[in-house]
Amino acid sequence: MNRCSRDREQYVTPLVNALREYIDKETKRFHFPGHKGGRNPIIADLGLTDVWETHCLLGDVTELPGLDDLHAPQGAIYEAQRLAALAFGADTTFFVVNGSTCSIHSAILAVSKPGDKIAVSRDVHKAVIGGLILAGVYPVYIDVEVDKEFQIPLGPTPDSLRHTLDEHPDVRGVIFTNPNYYGVSPPVDLLVDIVHDYDKIALIDEAHGAHLPFHEELPLSGLEVQADVVVSGAHKTLPAMTQTSFLHLKGSRVSDKDISRALAVIETTSPSYVLMASLDIARKLAATRGSELLGRVIEAARKAQLKLNEMPGIKCLTGDHVASKGFRHDPTKLVVSFNGLHMTGFEAGDMLRQKHNIEVEFQDMVNVIAVLTMMDMEEDVLGFAEAVSKIAQDGFPRGQETLLPRSDTQTVLADLSRVFKELPKQRMTPREAVFSEGKLIKTEEAAGRISADTIVPYPPGVILVCPGQEITSAVTDFIVHATSCGVGFHGVKDNHVLVVA
Repeated sequence: MNRCSRDREQYVTPLVNALREYIDKETKRFHFPGHKGGRNPIIADLGLTDVWETHCLLGDVTELPGLDDLHAPQGAIYEAQRLAALAFGADTTFFVVNGSTCSIHSAILAVSKPGDKIAVSRDVHKAVIGGLILAGVYPVYIDVEVDKEFQIPLGPTPDSLRHTLDEHPDVRGVIFTNPNYYGVSPPVDLLVDIVHDYDKIALIDEAHGAHLPFHEELPLSGLEVQADVVVSGAHKTLPAMTQTSFLHLKGSRVSDKDISRALAVIETTSPSYVLMASLDIARKLAATRGSELLGRVIEAARKAQLKLNEMPGIKCLTGDHVASKGFRHDPTKLVVSFNGLHMTGFEAGDMLRQKHNIEVEFQDMVNVIAVLTMMDMEEDVLGFAEAVSKIAQDGFPRGQETLLPRSDTQTVLADLSRVFKELPKQRMTPREAVFSEGKLIKTEEAAGRISADTIVPYPPGVILVCPGQEITSAVTDFIVHATSCGVGFHGVKDNHVLVVA
């Protein structure tokens, strides 16, 4: 074949075409990233539009004179990171352009060595498991509370954390999430105090909580309660570009030199200056106008919550609902249950998309989750509530029955409750399992085998089984039933899972 000859298909750009089609729809976005496509005029006032649109390619440069070096900052990047630490209340802040996943991996590598134990909340994101694999550490899991009405994990409790630390006094550190995908925050002040009372390191995944320090009505940030390492996903709840993250340090338990060394191993050696510039601008906005803008969106969210909770068959998660269990809720996450309408979140999400041109962050068996940020405007938030109201009034389109019989939905929810009640046994480290010889087998035949992969419904990415754990019948039942109901999984392909041979 002539090297220069090309089939006509070589000139097609399917991803570009898909993006153009999506952009042309002008979909109302209640999902990440936090800039919401730049619809809010504040974006232009801050210079973000100028950076992203006018100078995006011109600013896509490498470590040129005057632009500093991310892995050895002494100039502009150093100063930008210093200002970020000041804004968030950290002692040291690192800019990260490989996402919060990279921040989490680097934090785990910095605080542990192969063979160490790390206590991990049962509802952590799959990125944490990736860090355990890279570090070669052994996880021990902290039980989490589950809300039966919304069928969502809430997080660890002080009692469950103490129990884990008493059972495993040799753990190096503790990792938990604040807030989770549903906006639920555990009692971080109590948890961090307990971790420090046991002389352990507190690492908090705040990938969904970069905005927390900037308004008093929001749940506490880990930095406010002296957590040692906090990961903030800037692109999720602040107006920074996708893949940007802040990695914060507080106190003396974790060395900034160890974090720098881990980042040098994990993070790209060619960081995007456009991404770093968006971190700088997002920090400026949060520091100077965060309280004002968050106050507006929180007020709009409260109005939406009231409206939603007046609708027959609809239930919107509120702070009062979780407060009795010792948790707090971030009102910028609208978690709306359609269970009372005998409708799944998947079906409701499809109807929002097809009939109302609204994209939510994700949906599960019961809920749709709409994410609000300081870039959302009140009319859009109330418009989301109005769209839900129309769905509640109209139900399914004429002639279209629910995709799932009520009995099937309840079966899946019952299976999920069993999964969280039965903690799988850890038979080997995640790293040992991933590097072992694997074998694909049918899901129905996997109970009792050791998983060689992370099995997780995605989104939101809350883990069912991590590598090295024994797969239980509760897990296989949930996967089989949930897959038939439209739930997508990472680690499950064509009804097969990878196990240690």
